[in-house]
Amino acid sequence: MKSYDIVIVGAGPAGLTAALYSARNGLKVAVVSRDIGGTVNSILRIENWPGFRGSGPELMKMFYEQVKEYDIDFILEEVTLIDKNKKGKEFTIKTSKIQLKCKAVILATGTERKKLKIPGEEQFLGKGVSYCATCDSFFFKNKDVVVIGGSDCAAGSALVLADVAKKVYIVYRGEKLKCENVNEERLKQKKNVEVFYNSLPLEIIGKEKVQEIKIFSKGKKENLSVDGVFIEIGSAPLAEFTKNLGLKMDKENFIEVDEDMKTSVQGIYASGDVTHTKLKQVVVAASQGAIAAKSAYDFLNEK
Repeated sequence: MKSYDIVIVGAGPAGLTAALYSARNGLKVAVVSRDIGGTVNSILRIENWPGFRGSGPELMKMFYEQVKEYDIDFILEEVTLIDKNKKGKEFTIKTSKIQLKCKAVILATGTERKKLKIPGEEQFLGKGVSYCATCDSFFFKNKDVVVIGGSDCAAGSALVLADVAKKVYIVYRGEKLKCENVNEERLKQKKNVEVFYNSLPLEIIGKEKVQEIKIFSKGKKENLSVDGVFIEIGSAPLAEFTKNLGLKMDKENFIEVDEDMKTSVQGIYASGDVTHTKLKQVVVAASQGAIAAKSAYDFLNEK
C-alpha cells in the first residue's frame, strides 16, 4: 500500500489544478480518477476560459500536459470508498484493485448527468438517446433531433446539433431559456431550431431505435417525430462513495465547503462541480482546486 501526503480524487479542471499546486509545494501527490478531463471532455466549444478558444478536450490536454511534468502518480481507476482511521490522522483510498494511504484528501469528482426517468430512456440509450451532443452529433446528420433542457449546456448542445441535423427541437419546462444571452441569440439565428416552452417530455417511443418523443405542451400531449433525444437537464454530484465519512452536504447532495474549500471533516477538502458552488464553470473549478491545494498544504504543515 503506497502512502502519499495528499490524494486527489478526480482529474478534471479542479483536480488537475489541485495536483499542480500540491506538487509545486513539494508534496507527494497521487491523482485517482476514472478518466482525465471529466465532463469538460464533452464540451465542443469553450469561450469563457480567458485566453483560450477551442474544445473541452483540447483545454484538458493542455492542463494534463503541464501537470504531468511534475512527479505525480496518476491512477486511472474509480474510487469506491474512503476510510478515516480511528485516530483521524490518515485516510485510506480504495478502488476495486488497490488501496492508498494519505494524510489529506481533495475531492474533485465533478458530476454525472441527471436522468429524465421516463419510459424509453434506458431502453433506447445508445439507440437514439444520448447525454452528449459533442460525442454523438455525427450520427444524426440530416436527421431530426430533440434537446431536453434550457440551460447553457442544453443551448450549447442544440447549437452543435443545428450544424449537422435537419431539425432541432428544444423542449424546456420554463418560459425562457436559462442560458447566456450570446447563446440564445445564436439559437434564434438558426432556422432549423424550434423551441417548445412550458413543455415536458413524457415518453420516448420506438421499436429498435428512437422514432418519436411524446411531450406535454400547451395543455395537450403531442408526438414529435425524431431520430435522437439529447438529455441536458443538469447534473448530480459524484459523491456517493463519501457517505460513510459524514460530510455535510446541501439538499441536492453537493458537498458544502467554506471559503478555504474545507469540508466538515478535518483533512478533507473539495473543489469544482462536486461542491455547492452556484456557478459550474471551468474557471471556477480551477480556482477552487488551487485554493483547496493551498489549504491542504497549510493543514499538513500544521500537523
